[in-house]
Amino acid sequence: MKRVIYTTTLSLFLTSVAITADGFFTQSYQSNTESEKKLETAYKNVNDILEQNKKEVVKKVAFLETTKREEPKIISSLDTSVYANNIIIAKDGKIAFIADSRSGLQIADISNPKDAKILKSLDTPGSAIDIVLSNDQNYLFIADKNSGLQIVDVQNPEDAKIVSSLETIDDAKSIALSDDNRFAFVANENSGVAIIDIRDRNVPKKLTSIKTKGYAEAVTLSTDNKYAFIATGAFGLQIVDIRNINNPQTIKTVSTPGYAQGITIGANNKAFVADGESGMQIVDFSNIYSAKIISSFDTPSQAMNITIATDQKTAYIADYESGMQIVDITNIYKPNLTYMLDTKSYAKDIKLSKDGKTAYIADGWSGLVVANI
Repeated sequence: MKRVIYTTTLSLFLTSVAITADGFFTQSYQSNTESEKKLETAYKNVNDILEQNKKEVVKKVAFLETTKREEPKIISSLDTSVYANNIIIAKDGKIAFIADSRSGLQIADISNPKDAKILKSLDTPGSAIDIVLSNDQNYLFIADKNSGLQIVDVQNPEDAKIVSSLETIDDAKSIALSDDNRFAFVANENSGVAIIDIRDRNVPKKLTSIKTKGYAEAVTLSTDNKYAFIATGAFGLQIVDIRNINNPQTIKTVSTPGYAQGITIGANNKAFVADGESGMQIVDFSNIYSAKIISSFDTPSQAMNITIATDQKTAYIADYESGMQIVDITNIYKPNLTYMLDTKSYAKDIKLSKDGKTAYIADGWSGLVVANI
């Protein structure tokens, strides 16, 4: 074993210190004093720190080896006319639907991710902010800001057309559908969340509303469809029992340090809150009545939306001015930055291809940005 020996003469004793090839300290002493014991303790502490650092490095290498992750890079972009807010990918992975602000809906052919092309532009009466597809892929539901809910027939994407609409009291910002596609939940700022019967796509009907303390910025549902999770800006996360669809009841509010504006549900009863300048907040709702933040990850800019990989090991954060942040969440209590990708404009939303190798980013003024991940 190769050694480098440092010999130091102290006032009370003489000691020899060796650093072995594996980076650990050893020492030998020529006297037995209280000072020697203190120094021995100090060396032990140093070795403990080195051992912990080695374990962290091993974990990091193991993660990268397991995921075979390469540094992400942009492979193409597509101008969407105005300002891309949100994106949905069809089940076949060949079509992207983009909420493009004042230009409405943009439908793109992404069968070749390196050469995406606009198939159809459909102007909406308001400003398209959020979109969601029905399970059968036949209808698209748009939160159209001051024009409320717009329902679009997309059975033939190149001939998409609005079939009905329903005004909301305030600006429609976000939309979620029940699993059976019978009801739509529309977050509309100061008026809370409107619950709308959409069984007849041609005649949507409002049933009731969920009141919120703050602005209803975003809404999503638990996987069992028993609860609605609402991002309410400065008031954090609001959890609502929706089992009685006509009489929803708020059961828990989780305060967040920033401005909650996006919400994603992951596995194992975890909610991921895009909390503006406070980054990502991870909430455990295993006990729905005592839901609480268990960890967080600060981002350089403003977390707008979060997408979780299907294996639940990685979070992709649309971080506005700082592009896409890729975060390892294997240890849910200690999220760790893996990579970041600077996009051209303002990252608002991210969706992944079915194989998880491509990210589609709604990037504000730059439209659609496509990246290998």
